[in-house]
Amino acid sequence: MRICDLHSSTIRLARAAKDLREQWNATSEHWKDKNHDDFDAKYVQPIGPEITLLLAAVSSLGEVFSRAERELEDRRFDD
Repeated sequence: MRICDLHSSTIRLARAAKDLREQWNATSEHWKDKNHDDFDAKYVQPIGPEITLLLAAVSSLGEVFSRAERELEDRRFDD
């Protein structure tokens, strides 16, 4: 019994973050003014560390779920 699959969602999120960085870098080659700098500082720059923290938290949660699954499976066989 699988409690949930966090791994594939984590991969999709990491890929989306990479795509965002690449697209933002491409946009930054053409958009060079104060509005760009303000948008970058307010929205784009904070995303990286937040995604890193989120991925670490989801990984930890995945480990907890895996351990719970193993314990439930062990109990099922003990009964």
